[in-house]
Amino acid sequence: MRDYGQSDEDRMLRSLELQSVEDEIDVTPAIMRQVRQIHQKKQGRGFRNRRKYFMMASLSAILILSSMSVYASQYFIQIKNKEGEIILTTMKPWKYTESEYNAKRERETEEELSKRLKPGEQAVYYIKDRHMTSSAKKYPLNYFYKTIQHPNYNDLAKEIEEKGAPLLQEPEYVPSGYFFDRGQIQIRNEPVWGTPEYESLLNELKEQAARSDEEQGLFYKRVSWSKIASTVMEYRKDESRIIFIAFAREKGSKAGVPTEQAVKLTVNGKEMILSSNSVSANRKLTWLSDNEEVMYVITDDPKDPLSNDDFAKIAAGLLQE
Repeated sequence: MRDYGQSDEDRMLRSLELQSVEDEIDVTPAIMRQVRQIHQKKQGRGFRNRRKYFMMASLSAILILSSMSVYASQYFIQIKNKEGEIILTTMKPWKYTESEYNAKRERETEEELSKRLKPGEQAVYYIKDRHMTSSAKKYPLNYFYKTIQHPNYNDLAKEIEEKGAPLLQEPEYVPSGYFFDRGQIQIRNEPVWGTPEYESLLNELKEQAARSDEEQGLFYKRVSWSKIASTVMEYRKDESRIIFIAFAREKGSKAGVPTEQAVKLTVNGKEMILSSNSVSANRKLTWLSDNEEVMYVITDDPKDPLSNDDFAKIAAGLLQE
């Protein structure tokens, strides 16, 4: 039976080994000839195999490059009807969820508006983009206010007085190493959805968008503001920040403090809530003014957390006499 596990060369060498030396036949020259033949045969076949492999690899590389070139040149394809109108076209693959795309477009728009507006100006804007989802199309107008960034408390205090913003006094105490970094006034955007003012602005900007050939465009109008939302101060030490906010609010409504854990602190007779939340990893001290028209919030930084005593000392220096 033929042994399929051996090559012809192996079987030939094996047969020569089995010849009896007792026959007194000098087999050395024959063996050497066979060995040389086999070696030459294997060497030649190896060279042919290597050459064949090299040629195949080169051909494959050429085919791949050709395919890539064809693919690249055919990436943008348009199909037209008999009238020459484009009825089908290729487009880049979609890589965003709906909410991600809406947020991305709004972020890009506000970055652009920040370049066009002066500090203290507000604009209402409309984004023309067929990819914006139904939630964005339901409330298509947005507002952007470019805040005035104050590098010191005196400048912030002037704007507080000019605009009638909630008063934030300069704190009498902050932990060692913290200094005033910046302050700003935030406004409340109006008019609200569904009002005649809103519909009028919407129609005006949509008409501008309809007249434009841009497929994705920003259309905006500078508008005045009418109400203050808050006053904000930030104190900084290296990369850590303590944030102070005074929110304007309607008297009589109940304010909520989202929290997972809280304690009540009493500072100079004023009751306050010290809360913590694992989501944000920082703590907040919250209280209302005596007339209940301002809600104050102090937020620490998880990189440099404040003690309960620090919170109490800072709040004591902010309370109005």
